[in-house]
Amino acid sequence: MHDGERYAVLVVGGGPAGMSAAMTAADAGLRTLLVDERPTLGGQVFKQPGLGFAVTDGRPLGAQWRYGHRMVQRAEGSAVMTAMRTAVIDVEEQRDGWNAVLATDDAHTRTVFASRVILCPGAHDRPIVFPGWTLPGVITAGGLQSLVKTQRFMPGRRMVFAGSGPVALAFPAQLAEFGADIVVALEAGPAPNAADVARLAGAAAGNLDLLIDAARYRAGLLRHRVPLRYRRIIVRAEGDRRVERVVHAAVDADWRPIAGTEETVAADLLCIGYGFAPSLELLRLIGAGFDDDEALGGPTVRRDRWCRTTAARIYAAGDGTGVEGSKVAIDEGVVAGLAAVMDEGSLPEEKAVAAAAPALRRIRRRRALARATARMYHVGRGIYGLADESTVVCRCEEVTAGDLAHVIATTDDISVVKALTRAGMGPCQGRYCSRHISAMIGREHDIALATIAPSTPRMPVRPVPIAAIADRAVTDPGLFTAPSGNP
Repeated sequence: MHDGERYAVLVVGGGPAGMSAAMTAADAGLRTLLVDERPTLGGQVFKQPGLGFAVTDGRPLGAQWRYGHRMVQRAEGSAVMTAMRTAVIDVEEQRDGWNAVLATDDAHTRTVFASRVILCPGAHDRPIVFPGWTLPGVITAGGLQSLVKTQRFMPGRRMVFAGSGPVALAFPAQLAEFGADIVVALEAGPAPNAADVARLAGAAAGNLDLLIDAARYRAGLLRHRVPLRYRRIIVRAEGDRRVERVVHAAVDADWRPIAGTEETVAADLLCIGYGFAPSLELLRLIGAGFDDDEALGGPTVRRDRWCRTTAARIYAAGDGTGVEGSKVAIDEGVVAGLAAVMDEGSLPEEKAVAAAAPALRRIRRRRALARATARMYHVGRGIYGLADESTVVCRCEEVTAGDLAHVIATTDDISVVKALTRAGMGPCQGRYCSRHISAMIGREHDIALATIAPSTPRMPVRPVPIAAIADRAVTDPGLFTAPSGNP
């Protein structure tokens, strides 16, 4: 791949949606480039072993991993061109497409052009701020999943899992199969009741595989004697140099801890899994339209049925548009890929409609189950009220909840809060603190969280070595001009 190369389709993200979209476009004969920051395809859900590691028996990793491994092999054997260990740090609209600035992990940059761009950035763990969350031994579900899947490593002996939703059932069961000693699994939501079961049964058509998986995970917890306690939430983690104790409490209907119900358990590993949030940096940069649904991770990308965003020639698919799981992501990738092929004039509309119909049917069925599940495990506002004044909210810039509260008392503009406190100016650019800051603003000024505008994204949207940008600054004539009279 060289600077200035042209492609019909650029796919950003090598997870389930990205692989599916790229293969669909490439199979139709379009010159397709897939870019991903990881060294291997698969994304978080289908994460492959790290370089230098190999899996000789995939059975303990489960059916989902084996399916993902086969999908990765298909993508690697397809006509899709890939740029791994590469981030898209900026995009700029052109008359007939988009220029994208790519940065490799060895600090080199190049620009490519694509007529169509399919964004499949995936999601990251929903960050939850509470006293002790920065202690060594506190880890997100995604982080622990990475260690287990890529290096077969468990960073603790006695684990507490705290979370909600399907991940709070699936992940502890999977970890128990790996041999983790799980002291207790805490679910913030209520135990399913008869009405919940009826709603799930009503959405069973086309979703039996997922319901069977859920039953299998519950049986796994019982088999490994992992206590699953409902309506309990993490309150704080305690310890001197790392986690030694975990305090949890009962919650009300809005997930606020109930005073006097605290319990303390000894543990050296606390895994947090309160769902996921879409990775929206590039989508915000291009000016895509958004809605908001806490059940889908917060902000969700506004799209038509073909996964077209409100930005010209930009499509979006998978959990990066709203967290709905890998099954929906794969089918959305197919739809987005077909839409790009159709819009490029390489496939008649009637053929594209026929080809997309099965995927669209599956998406509708999956979403029916997702809606039923969301009613069971709605995210309570109390999840954003666990921090005390001394709790660090912005880890990058070490800004505490108290620091933020003083500024938020005077403004409801998150950009002003960012400017006055530096919260959100670190390497993560607010990925892990902006939602919590928005919730603090909403609580202080009685504003709905969904209506609070996020801070403005800036290039580079991903952390890259300064050498990558400096190198580009002295080689791009549009960015650097030599003084008059100099060669």
